[in-house]
Amino acid sequence: MIPALETVLRCVEADAFAGLFDEWGWSTVVDEHVGAPVVERDLFEKLHDTAGITTDFPIGNAGVVHVYGYLFSTVATPHGYKRDRWNDGILARTLGLPSGAFRLGDSTEETSLQRVTDAALPLLLAPPADAAGVIDQCVDGATTRAVVTCPSPDGSGALISGIDTGRGFRLITAFPVADARAFARAAAAQPPRLRWNAARAPFDA
Repeated sequence: MIPALETVLRCVEADAFAGLFDEWGWSTVVDEHVGAPVVERDLFEKLHDTAGITTDFPIGNAGVVHVYGYLFSTVATPHGYKRDRWNDGILARTLGLPSGAFRLGDSTEETSLQRVTDAALPLLLAPPADAAGVIDQCVDGATTRAVVTCPSPDGSGALISGIDTGRGFRLITAFPVADARAFARAAAAQPPRLRWNAARAPFDA
């Protein structure tokens, strides 16, 4: 279900006021599997204007793009719709939270971005000892990190990714994976590169 833009913009304003977008890195809306933008340019620019973030399409703030922009995406990817990770409850349950934890409007006190940040950032900054995998790689002078959480009884887990460009790790994305250990092995075997739609800053701050 596509949410009301006005509802999302109110959340974006609140997150910008709280400084939450500073915890997120840069991302491209050109999906690496689809090869095309999964968020329309007009929406991309409206969301970032509301957040007070200067961008250069298709590269924007990963929190704006992944948590809010994906809610409006109608582009089918090999892994389904981008918004599913926030709506279907699988990711939330994998991280030990109620199914609705990341759904827009599920909390009257916290935005979706705040709840995602609170759940994912600690795992990125201090990966748990029982994680299925922690992959740190150097990409063009920046350190990327992928944390694959400890498998659930059915073997599933979650991927939390981020990048450190010198100011500490910033989140890029989070999504569920069906086989945590296999996913971690495959991710570790890949040569260093920006993955999961991470991007370098489109300009110097």
